[in-house]
Amino acid sequence: MCLVKDTHTPHRPIRVEDDLWEEFGRLVGPRNRSAVIREFIRWYVRKSGAKLPKRPPQRDSTEES
Repeated sequence: MCLVKDTHTPHRPIRVEDDLWEEFGRLVGPRNRSAVIREFIRWYVRKSGAKLPKRPPQRDSTEES
């Protein structure tokens, strides 16, 4: 059992490659990663009213990755 303050959700570490994590942070903002991941999970498990998180517009293919 996790001991967590009532105002916080439990910490759930996940493994993600550094370059993918950094790019994700650039697109959603470094303080928004958790919110987008939670939105995706709610949608994935078919919670009532959950919607797939919106993605930012696709970058121009002439830009460097």
